[in-house]
Amino acid sequence: MKLSKRTEYGLRAVVHLARLWPHNYIQSKDLAREENLPAKFLEAILLALRRGDFLESKVGSGGGYRLSRSPRDIKVGDIVRRLEGRLTVKDYTATPDDLSPGEVAVRLINEKLTESTDEVLDKLTVEDLAEQAMRGGHSQQSMYYI
Repeated sequence: MKLSKRTEYGLRAVVHLARLWPHNYIQSKDLAREENLPAKFLEAILLALRRGDFLESKVGSGGGYRLSRSPRDIKVGDIVRRLEGRLTVKDYTATPDDLSPGEVAVRLINEKLTESTDEVLDKLTVEDLAEQAMRGGHSQQSMYYI
């Protein structure tokens, strides 16, 4: 399971915006430069996040983007689902009746992995992620295993 570039860039942008919360807006071109992201692609991602009510924008001098609410109130899982959809280990087309017991077992494991991924992402807030990033990725909180 791997995040798309869209989701990766969106999370990078949101973590950057969390550091500026609540006072500062940042223009997308400046955010793209500071995070070394492609500006046009980032603008599309920011628009998707604004439509999802994660960001607000302000036009004019001192304008740009910022988080629409506190980073502690935004779940990473909500951001990921907005940009990526639900992360699944594998999508299935066959119905369980058409599967062998071994195939059913593998499907059950994949479903458990998907549920665990959802659980981890929904426990993690943007604030948690930003704090861990500032510490260089080292968490003093509980470790998450998938």
